[in-house]
Amino acid sequence: MCTGLCLSTKDGKHLFGRNLDVPASYNQAVQIVPRNFKWLNVATQETITSKYACIAMGIVIDNHPLLFDGVNEKGLAGGGLNFTHFAKFSSTAVKDKISLSASDFVYWVLSTFSSLSELKETLPSVILTSIPFKPDLPVAGLHWIFTDKTGESIVIEYMEDGMHIHDNPVGVLTNDPTFDWQLTNLSQYVTLSCKTPQPEEMGNLLVKPFGHGLGMCGIPGDGSPAARFVRTVFFRDAVVEADDELSGVTAFFNVLSEVTVMKGSEIDPDGSMNFTVYKSAMCQESQTYYYTDYYNRRINAVKLTPDTMNADHITTFPYLGKQDICYQN
Repeated sequence: MCTGLCLSTKDGKHLFGRNLDVPASYNQAVQIVPRNFKWLNVATQETITSKYACIAMGIVIDNHPLLFDGVNEKGLAGGGLNFTHFAKFSSTAVKDKISLSASDFVYWVLSTFSSLSELKETLPSVILTSIPFKPDLPVAGLHWIFTDKTGESIVIEYMEDGMHIHDNPVGVLTNDPTFDWQLTNLSQYVTLSCKTPQPEEMGNLLVKPFGHGLGMCGIPGDGSPAARFVRTVFFRDAVVEADDELSGVTAFFNVLSEVTVMKGSEIDPDGSMNFTVYKSAMCQESQTYYYTDYYNRRINAVKLTPDTMNADHITTFPYLGKQDICYQN
Protein backbone atom coordinates (compact mmCIF):
# COMPACT_ATOMS: atom_id res chain seq x y z
CA MET A 1 0.00 0.00 0.00
CA CYS A 2 1.13 3.59 -0.55
CA THR A 3 -0.04 6.92 -1.97
CA GLY A 4 2.12 9.32 -4.00
CA LEU A 5 1.25 12.96 -4.67
CA CYS A 6 2.46 15.95 -6.69
CA LEU A 7 1.27 19.47 -5.76
CA SER A 8 2.12 22.98 -6.99
CA THR A 9 1.92 26.19 -4.97
CA LYS A 10 0.63 29.54 -6.14
CA ASP A 11 4.12 31.04 -6.18
CA GLY A 12 5.48 28.32 -8.45
CA LYS A 13 6.96 25.81 -6.00
CA HIS A 14 6.56 22.10 -6.69
CA LEU A 15 6.10 19.45 -4.03
CA PHE A 16 6.34 15.69 -4.25
CA GLY A 17 5.88 13.07 -1.55
CA ARG A 18 3.98 10.07 -0.34
CA ASN A 19 2.51 7.92 2.39
CA LEU A 20 4.50 4.74 3.00
CA ASP A 21 1.91 2.15 4.05
CA VAL A 22 3.56 -1.14 5.08
CA PRO A 23 3.35 -3.55 8.05
CA ALA A 24 6.55 -2.36 9.76
CA SER A 25 9.27 0.25 9.79
CA TYR A 26 12.45 -0.55 7.85
CA ASN A 27 14.74 1.50 10.13
CA GLN A 28 14.67 4.11 7.40
CA ALA A 29 16.23 7.56 7.68
CA VAL A 30 16.79 10.63 5.55
CA GLN A 31 19.91 10.04 3.46
CA ILE A 32 21.93 12.52 1.40
CA VAL A 33 23.93 10.75 -1.30
CA PRO A 34 26.59 13.08 -2.74
CA ARG A 35 27.73 13.78 -6.28
CA ASN A 36 30.40 11.49 -7.75
CA PHE A 37 29.35 8.66 -5.45
CA LYS A 38 30.52 5.23 -6.61
CA TRP A 39 28.02 2.39 -6.27
CA LEU A 40 27.69 -1.16 -7.52
CA ASN A 41 25.13 -2.04 -10.18
CA VAL A 42 24.32 -5.54 -8.92
CA ALA A 43 22.63 -6.48 -12.19
CA THR A 44 25.87 -6.10 -14.20
CA GLN A 45 28.52 -5.99 -11.43
CA GLU A 46 29.72 -2.68 -12.85
CA THR A 47 30.62 0.33 -10.72
CA ILE A 48 28.68 3.51 -11.53
CA THR A 49 29.67 7.04 -10.54
CA SER A 50 26.70 9.27 -9.76
CA LYS A 51 26.22 12.62 -11.51
CA TYR A 52 23.81 14.36 -9.14
CA ALA A 53 23.38 14.50 -5.38
CA CYS A 54 20.01 13.63 -3.90
CA ILE A 55 18.15 13.67 -0.59
CA ALA A 56 15.84 10.77 0.09
CA MET A 57 14.24 8.46 2.62
CA GLY A 58 15.75 5.02 2.61
CA ILE A 59 18.28 2.63 4.08
CA VAL A 60 22.00 2.14 3.50
CA ILE A 61 23.51 -1.35 3.55
CA ASP A 62 27.25 -1.83 3.05
CA ASN A 63 27.47 1.77 1.78
CA HIS A 64 24.81 1.00 -0.84
CA PRO A 65 21.75 3.34 -0.86
CA LEU A 66 18.34 1.69 -1.21
CA LEU A 67 15.97 4.63 -1.56
CA PHE A 68 12.18 4.79 -1.22
CA ASP A 69 11.54 8.36 -2.42
CA GLY A 70 13.59 11.51 -2.87
CA VAL A 71 14.57 14.60 -4.86
CA ASN A 72 17.87 15.47 -6.51
CA GLU A 73 19.77 18.74 -6.76
CA LYS A 74 18.07 19.54 -10.09
CA GLY A 75 14.55 19.14 -8.70
CA LEU A 76 13.77 15.75 -10.24
CA ALA A 77 11.80 13.78 -7.66
CA GLY A 78 10.15 10.39 -7.42
CA GLY A 79 9.53 7.20 -5.53
CA GLY A 80 8.45 3.59 -5.70
CA LEU A 81 5.04 2.29 -4.57
CA ASN A 82 3.78 -1.26 -4.16
CA PHE A 83 2.56 -2.91 -7.37
CA THR A 84 2.75 -6.49 -6.18
CA HIS A 85 0.13 -8.19 -8.35
CA PHE A 86 1.32 -6.80 -11.70
CA ALA A 87 5.06 -6.03 -11.45
CA LYS A 88 7.22 -8.51 -13.33
CA PHE A 89 10.95 -7.93 -13.80
CA SER A 90 13.54 -9.66 -15.95
CA SER A 91 15.41 -12.46 -14.18
CA THR A 92 18.68 -11.58 -15.94
CA ALA A 93 20.55 -8.61 -17.34
CA VAL A 94 20.29 -8.03 -21.09
CA LYS A 95 23.33 -7.29 -23.25
CA ASP A 96 23.44 -3.85 -24.93
CA LYS A 97 20.72 -2.55 -22.61
CA ILE A 98 20.90 -0.59 -19.35
CA SER A 99 20.18 -3.40 -16.91
CA LEU A 100 19.42 -2.50 -13.30
CA SER A 101 18.01 -4.11 -10.21
CA ALA A 102 14.53 -2.71 -9.65
CA SER A 103 15.67 -2.06 -6.06
CA ASP A 104 18.16 0.52 -7.39
CA PHE A 105 15.82 2.23 -9.84
CA VAL A 106 14.93 5.26 -7.66
CA TYR A 107 18.57 6.01 -6.86
CA TRP A 108 19.73 5.45 -10.44
CA VAL A 109 17.13 7.92 -11.76
CA LEU A 110 17.83 10.59 -9.15
CA SER A 111 21.61 10.29 -9.49
CA THR A 112 21.60 10.31 -13.31
CA PHE A 113 18.96 12.68 -14.69
CA SER A 114 18.04 16.34 -14.29
CA SER A 115 14.56 16.30 -15.87
CA LEU A 116 11.68 14.12 -17.00
CA SER A 117 12.55 14.71 -20.65
CA GLU A 118 16.05 13.28 -20.12
CA LEU A 119 14.64 10.31 -18.23
CA LYS A 120 11.93 9.54 -20.80
CA GLU A 121 14.49 9.58 -23.60
CA THR A 122 16.55 6.87 -21.88
CA LEU A 123 13.79 4.64 -20.47
CA PRO A 124 13.27 2.55 -23.66
CA SER A 125 16.84 1.26 -23.22
CA VAL A 126 16.30 0.16 -19.60
CA ILE A 127 15.79 -3.40 -18.39
CA LEU A 128 14.66 -3.77 -14.78
CA THR A 129 15.66 -7.03 -13.15
CA SER A 130 14.71 -9.00 -10.08
CA ILE A 131 18.40 -9.42 -9.16
CA PRO A 132 18.60 -8.49 -5.44
CA PHE A 133 21.31 -6.49 -3.73
CA LYS A 134 21.60 -9.39 -1.29
CA PRO A 135 19.92 -12.81 -1.29
CA ASP A 136 17.98 -11.97 1.87
CA LEU A 137 16.68 -8.68 0.38
CA PRO A 138 14.32 -9.78 -2.42
CA VAL A 139 13.26 -7.17 -4.97
CA ALA A 140 9.83 -5.76 -4.16
CA GLY A 141 7.08 -5.53 -6.77
CA LEU A 142 6.88 -1.77 -7.38
CA HIS A 143 5.86 0.86 -9.87
CA TRP A 144 7.18 4.42 -9.84
CA ILE A 145 6.13 8.04 -10.10
CA PHE A 146 8.58 10.79 -11.12
CA THR A 147 8.11 14.54 -11.50
CA ASP A 148 10.28 17.59 -12.17
CA LYS A 149 10.05 21.37 -11.79
CA THR A 150 7.75 21.67 -14.81
CA GLY A 151 5.03 20.14 -12.63
CA GLU A 152 4.56 17.28 -15.08
CA SER A 153 4.79 13.69 -13.87
CA ILE A 154 4.99 10.18 -15.26
CA VAL A 155 4.26 6.67 -14.00
CA ILE A 156 6.51 3.73 -14.90
CA GLU A 157 5.19 0.17 -14.70
CA TYR A 158 7.25 -2.89 -15.61
CA MET A 159 5.12 -5.95 -16.31
CA GLU A 160 5.15 -9.27 -18.13
CA ASP A 161 5.16 -7.51 -21.51
CA GLY A 162 7.83 -4.96 -20.61
CA MET A 163 7.92 -1.33 -19.57
CA HIS A 164 4.90 0.97 -19.74
CA ILE A 165 5.41 4.74 -19.43
CA HIS A 166 2.30 6.82 -18.68
CA ASP A 167 1.95 10.58 -18.57
CA ASN A 168 0.25 11.38 -15.26
CA PRO A 169 -2.34 14.16 -15.69
CA VAL A 170 -3.60 13.96 -12.08
CA GLY A 171 -0.30 13.88 -10.16
CA VAL A 172 -1.34 10.90 -8.01
CA LEU A 173 -0.33 7.24 -7.75
CA THR A 174 -1.44 4.44 -5.43
CA ASN A 175 -1.07 0.69 -6.06
CA ASP A 176 -2.77 -2.10 -8.01
CA PRO A 177 -4.34 -2.35 -10.50
CA THR A 178 -2.58 -0.63 -13.41
CA PHE A 179 -2.38 3.15 -13.71
CA ASP A 180 -4.48 3.34 -16.88
CA TRP A 181 -7.27 1.49 -15.05
CA GLN A 182 -7.10 3.99 -12.18
CA LEU A 183 -7.54 6.88 -14.62
CA THR A 184 -10.53 5.17 -16.27
CA ASN A 185 -12.08 4.53 -12.86
CA LEU A 186 -12.20 8.29 -12.20
CA SER A 187 -15.07 8.46 -14.72
CA GLN A 188 -17.29 6.88 -12.07
CA TYR A 189 -16.84 9.94 -9.84
CA VAL A 190 -17.40 12.91 -12.16
CA THR A 191 -20.37 14.02 -10.02
CA LEU A 192 -18.20 14.70 -6.96
CA SER A 193 -18.14 18.36 -6.00
CA CYS A 194 -16.83 20.63 -3.24
CA LYS A 195 -19.99 22.72 -3.50
CA THR A 196 -23.13 22.21 -1.41
CA PRO A 197 -25.94 20.87 -3.67
CA GLN A 198 -28.93 23.04 -4.47
CA PRO A 199 -32.41 22.01 -3.20
CA GLU A 200 -34.14 19.54 -5.53
CA GLU A 201 -37.78 18.54 -5.95
CA MET A 202 -38.57 14.88 -5.36
CA GLY A 203 -42.19 14.39 -6.32
CA ASN A 204 -44.00 17.26 -4.66
CA LEU A 205 -41.39 17.58 -1.92
CA LEU A 206 -38.61 20.17 -2.03
CA VAL A 207 -35.62 18.40 -0.51
CA LYS A 208 -32.97 20.65 1.01
CA PRO A 209 -29.45 19.57 1.93
CA PHE A 210 -28.61 19.45 5.63
CA GLY A 211 -25.03 20.18 6.69
CA HIS A 212 -21.96 20.49 4.51
CA GLY A 213 -20.01 18.16 2.26
CA LEU A 214 -22.95 16.51 0.50
CA GLY A 215 -21.26 17.21 -2.83
CA MET A 216 -18.81 14.47 -1.83
CA CYS A 217 -21.59 11.92 -1.39
CA GLY A 218 -20.39 8.74 -3.06
CA ILE A 219 -16.66 9.32 -2.64
CA PRO A 220 -15.10 5.94 -1.74
CA GLY A 221 -14.02 5.83 1.88
CA ASP A 222 -12.23 2.50 2.15
CA GLY A 223 -8.50 1.89 2.18
CA SER A 224 -8.19 0.14 -1.18
CA PRO A 225 -5.76 1.55 -3.76
CA ALA A 226 -8.66 2.52 -6.04
CA ALA A 227 -10.46 4.39 -3.26
CA ARG A 228 -7.31 6.17 -2.11
CA PHE A 229 -6.57 7.18 -5.69
CA VAL A 230 -10.00 8.82 -6.10
CA ARG A 231 -9.85 10.59 -2.73
CA THR A 232 -6.33 11.91 -3.30
CA VAL A 233 -7.18 13.25 -6.76
CA PHE A 234 -10.31 14.94 -5.37
CA PHE A 235 -8.62 16.58 -2.37
CA ARG A 236 -5.55 17.55 -4.41
CA ASP A 237 -7.83 19.55 -6.70
CA ALA A 238 -9.83 20.94 -3.76
CA VAL A 239 -6.98 22.27 -1.61
CA VAL A 240 -6.76 26.08 -1.68
CA GLU A 241 -4.22 27.15 0.96
CA ALA A 242 -0.98 26.37 -0.87
CA ASP A 243 0.47 29.83 -1.45
CA ASP A 244 4.16 29.14 -0.90
CA GLU A 245 6.50 26.39 0.26
CA LEU A 246 5.48 26.45 3.93
CA SER A 247 1.72 26.58 3.37
CA GLY A 248 2.17 24.10 0.52
CA VAL A 249 3.79 21.57 2.84
CA THR A 250 0.91 22.03 5.29
CA ALA A 251 -1.62 21.52 2.50
CA PHE A 252 0.34 18.52 1.23
CA PHE A 253 0.20 16.71 4.56
CA ASN A 254 -3.48 17.57 4.93
CA VAL A 255 -4.23 15.92 1.58
CA LEU A 256 -2.23 12.83 2.57
CA SER A 257 -4.13 12.72 5.87
CA GLU A 258 -7.26 11.86 3.88
CA VAL A 259 -5.65 8.54 2.94
CA THR A 260 -3.79 7.75 6.18
CA VAL A 261 -3.93 4.08 7.13
CA MET A 262 -4.45 3.67 10.88
CA LYS A 263 -2.68 0.77 12.52
CA GLY A 264 -5.24 -1.94 13.14
CA SER A 265 -7.56 -0.92 10.30
CA GLU A 266 -5.98 -3.25 7.71
CA ILE A 267 -5.11 -6.79 8.79
CA ASP A 268 -3.68 -9.25 6.27
CA PRO A 269 -4.40 -13.02 6.37
CA ASP A 270 -1.05 -13.60 8.12
CA GLY A 271 -2.01 -11.14 10.87
CA SER A 272 0.30 -8.32 9.74
CA MET A 273 -1.13 -4.80 9.85
CA ASN A 274 -0.46 -2.16 7.21
CA PHE A 275 -0.22 1.40 8.49
CA THR A 276 1.17 4.74 7.34
CA VAL A 277 4.72 4.47 8.68
CA TYR A 278 5.67 7.95 7.44
CA LYS A 279 4.50 10.80 5.25
CA SER A 280 6.95 12.77 3.13
CA ALA A 281 6.79 16.05 1.22
CA MET A 282 9.80 17.48 -0.56
CA CYS A 283 10.14 20.88 -2.20
CA GLN A 284 11.79 20.44 -5.58
CA GLU A 285 13.06 24.03 -5.66
CA SER A 286 14.65 24.17 -2.19
CA GLN A 287 15.54 20.43 -2.10
CA THR A 288 14.12 20.22 1.41
CA TYR A 289 12.79 16.88 2.63
CA TYR A 290 9.89 17.16 5.11
CA TYR A 291 8.47 14.14 6.90
CA THR A 292 6.25 13.00 9.76
CA ASP A 293 6.14 9.60 11.43
CA TYR A 294 3.11 7.56 12.53
CA TYR A 295 4.21 8.09 16.14
CA ASN A 296 5.56 11.63 15.70
CA ARG A 297 3.19 14.10 14.04
CA ARG A 298 5.68 16.95 14.16
CA ILE A 299 6.99 17.98 10.72
CA ASN A 300 10.75 17.43 10.52
CA ALA A 301 12.90 18.88 7.73
CA VAL A 302 16.32 18.14 6.25
CA LYS A 303 17.85 20.25 3.47
CA LEU A 304 20.27 19.32 0.69
CA THR A 305 23.25 21.61 1.32
CA PRO A 306 26.51 22.30 -0.59
CA ASP A 307 28.66 20.53 1.98
CA THR A 308 26.54 17.36 1.96
CA MET A 309 26.27 17.41 -1.86
CA ASN A 310 30.05 17.48 -2.17
CA ALA A 311 30.90 15.13 0.69
CA ASP A 312 32.83 11.92 0.12
CA HIS A 313 30.25 9.82 1.98
CA ILE A 314 26.51 9.33 2.48
CA THR A 315 25.13 11.59 5.21
CA THR A 316 22.45 9.94 7.37
CA PHE A 317 20.18 12.01 9.60
CA PRO A 318 18.61 10.50 12.73
CA TYR A 319 15.03 9.43 12.07
CA LEU A 320 12.71 11.21 14.49
CA GLY A 321 10.01 8.65 15.17
CA LYS A 322 9.21 9.35 18.81
CA GLN A 323 6.20 11.51 19.67
CA ASP A 324 7.25 15.13 20.17
CA ILE A 325 4.65 17.13 22.13
CA CYS A 326 4.87 20.85 22.78
CA TYR A 327 3.85 21.30 26.41
CA GLN A 328 2.68 24.88 26.94
CA ASN A 329 2.41 24.86 30.74
